[in-house]
Amino acid sequence: MMETIQARVAAARSGPGPKYQILRDAILGAITSGEWTPGMRLPTEAELSKLLPYSLGTIQKAYGQLVQDGVVVRSRGRGSFIAPLQRQMAEPWHCRFLGDDGSVLPVYPRLIGHHQVRAEKRWTDLFGAGVKVTRIDRIISIGDEFDVFSRFFTPTAIARQILKLGRKNVETANFKAILLRELGMPISRLVQTIARTDASPKKDLGWRPQLLLEATAHTAEDEVAYFQEIWIPSTGRKLLFDSDLRL
Repeated sequence: MMETIQARVAAARSGPGPKYQILRDAILGAITSGEWTPGMRLPTEAELSKLLPYSLGTIQKAYGQLVQDGVVVRSRGRGSFIAPLQRQMAEPWHCRFLGDDGSVLPVYPRLIGHHQVRAEKRWTDLFGAGVKVTRIDRIISIGDEFDVFSRFFTPTAIARQILKLGRKNVETANFKAILLRELGMPISRLVQTIARTDASPKKDLGWRPQLLLEATAHTAEDEVAYFQEIWIPSTGRKLLFDSDLRL
């Protein structure tokens, strides 16, 4: 563990940002890459101050930021530990932003709400005439760095299967996995587009989107299982696209 943090800090020392942020990002990178796993005990601040060219105050500030982010938990008398990642979505398709080391940043969704949408031509074109459509809204944290806003549209019959799982499960659910597990409906084709936008889908987001990602998922019978809008703020992170639809 000590060798890992030494190497990551050495690689990042020439980068921009304050020292505590460089150390915080180095530790976060070791966690999100899978090198360090939930439950592992971290070195103490005093141990790191002997190992790294940082003051004790800098290290304490980095640890404090990780605790605030929910990535690290402290136990009095026992030390600091990597927090469980129960709220992390497994294998996301549409929000795969890359970290500094090229790994996909973890995705932490939060359910905002759901409701049935009005009948419109675009829903008829996508899902067929007379099909009722439900929208599920989530705010998604990307690596605890920035948020995106997701609007997920699907036939109400499908939405019921998702929502019956309860809020806690829906919050972090990978919807494609639910479609396969609950409905036997694998996704065989995915069409994604991305464009600049000046629109704001929700007044109380607290930020203005810069990009709109739209994704349409098709079943093996070429029926549309869902349509998703993802509103993305300004970010320097790269967004990964590929065509390998893995479950």
